[in-house]
Amino acid sequence: MMLLSIAAANPSPAPVTVPGAGIFSSSLLLSLSIWVPVAVAVAIAAMPNPRGRFDVLMKQIAFFTNFGLVFVLFIAYSQFETFLPNMQYEEKVPWLTAVGATYHLGVDGPGMTMLILSGLIGIASVLASLGVRERVRAYFCLLLLTQGAINGAIVARDMFVLVLFWSAAAVPVAILILGWGGTRRQGAAWRLLAYWGLGTGALVLATMTLYAAAGGTSFDMDVLLKATINPRVQLAAGVLLLVAAATRLPLFPLHGWIRDAYAEAPVGVAVVVAGSASRLGGYLLLRTLVTAEHDAAHLLSPLLAVLAALTVGYAGIAALRSNDIRHAAAHLALIPGGITVLALAALSPLSIAGGVLSLFSGGLAAALIVGACATVADRAQSRNLLVLGGLAARMPKLAWLLVLASLGVLGVPLLASFPAELMTFFGAFKTQPVGAFAVAAGLAVGAVALAVLLRRVLFGSPVPDTPGVSDASLGETWYLGLLAGGLLWVGLFPGGPKLPGTDTPLFDPGLVNVMSAGLTEIASPYTGATP
Repeated sequence: MMLLSIAAANPSPAPVTVPGAGIFSSSLLLSLSIWVPVAVAVAIAAMPNPRGRFDVLMKQIAFFTNFGLVFVLFIAYSQFETFLPNMQYEEKVPWLTAVGATYHLGVDGPGMTMLILSGLIGIASVLASLGVRERVRAYFCLLLLTQGAINGAIVARDMFVLVLFWSAAAVPVAILILGWGGTRRQGAAWRLLAYWGLGTGALVLATMTLYAAAGGTSFDMDVLLKATINPRVQLAAGVLLLVAAATRLPLFPLHGWIRDAYAEAPVGVAVVVAGSASRLGGYLLLRTLVTAEHDAAHLLSPLLAVLAALTVGYAGIAALRSNDIRHAAAHLALIPGGITVLALAALSPLSIAGGVLSLFSGGLAAALIVGACATVADRAQSRNLLVLGGLAARMPKLAWLLVLASLGVLGVPLLASFPAELMTFFGAFKTQPVGAFAVAAGLAVGAVALAVLLRRVLFGSPVPDTPGVSDASLGETWYLGLLAGGLLWVGLFPGGPKLPGTDTPLFDPGLVNVMSAGLTEIASPYTGATP
């Protein structure tokens, strides 16, 4: 009941004192989350590294940069004012005044949720990359630049700034795949650039459409997305925003880049793309279409439900037909994005809350399934499912982590994806019943695909031709354990642990409490759809 109550249009709850509140109040928090990774990347690039002498040091610098950011973000998260509907930690500096662009940053509950996700994925990506041996300096520079661009897209409150960060993430990701990917890396990188470039172009057109319709004076979201705009213009902008989101999340049929990108990218890069970069697609729909373009959201909601059903159904069928473990993982990673889009298509306060939680849980689950399958392929020295078999006894740690990843994708109880899917389906069965049933059917196909995958790889009969197999290394165990731990923690304590006999948070205010800040305002135009 606690999970369902966050979607109700009730008065704001009374303030709750959280241990640690008031420790961090700097208005530069969001700039730090963007520019610290960028500054460290520049510093690493300037460091001398004769014959790779300082490779280990550079890996340590990248790790502690991400660890330090997560530490600061967690302090900010723990003192987040969950009873305030407005943006927090805001920064606003005039920039290109002639066209109305400002350096405006801010987060509400959904934004803080995405920042925490990005921080966790950042740490996991570095740990997953400890095995990189070639051109270490360039690799970690690009990885940190990707992290900064993702954080910038999350916290941007100016559409001009959002477009810059949105597009900036594509370049380092493509270079990372080109420079350190597998045998089909060139096709994977160029395909990713083509699809993401299409999405960026659509986002630029949507931004300019809204800018012109709002009077052409400001790109600030507080102005642009609150202006009174003709419903037809809203619809045109909404379609463009949907294209931008569908190329990044991605959604069927704009998913063509995902199989080779996830399969050929280095494991750390695949984790970043699946875990946080792709979630930007769902976050864009939430922040623009659902929050501001209400007429367009209502008109496009059936289409969103259809795309969600097609995406989840396609993911399950494609995974069943795949004989490559990394290809299967890439297809299965589509499922959480489909759940997010169904939640936003339903346009009810309950489903929107589920959509926000599914951005977090889906990011962790997608990164975990992609990372676990990639690590199994590396440790088994083969991606061919016809060769792999009976590996559970020979890689017990990886076996358990792969099982957890599969359960996270499906949304079973005790994992964060369970309350996300619960709220999504409860909200969607009233407003989008056909879409909800279709997605549920696709999820059942996905469950079959995951069961077949686990049986073939872990619990089937050992294959004589299987190469030498080893279990996960310490770094691999830590990064997969971090992702699995995040799913378990939020699944077990969605409202945060409490002191016995009280409602006082112990040290975590609870993700569902933090993400609810601002949700009432976002969902208020759709309160009539409450189940």
